[in-house]
Amino acid sequence: MSILHRITVDKGNGKLFGVCAGIAKAFGYSRLSVRIGTVIGLFFLPVIFITVYATAAILLPSREQLQ
Repeated sequence: MSILHRITVDKGNGKLFGVCAGIAKAFGYSRLSVRIGTVIGLFFLPVIFITVYATAAILLPSREQLQ
């Protein structure tokens, strides 16, 4: 299974929509490090990060939908 099929939103462990938690789980990173990276990215490229985050929150399936 490719990495694109494993990325989901993890609403159970998420703070806002679960995008960072889902990405962290798919790639094996800690949720905190992905969240910190996202906040840093928001400072430098806010339009891009907001657009990508919102698109991911809408389009990615939730973990519950796949089970």
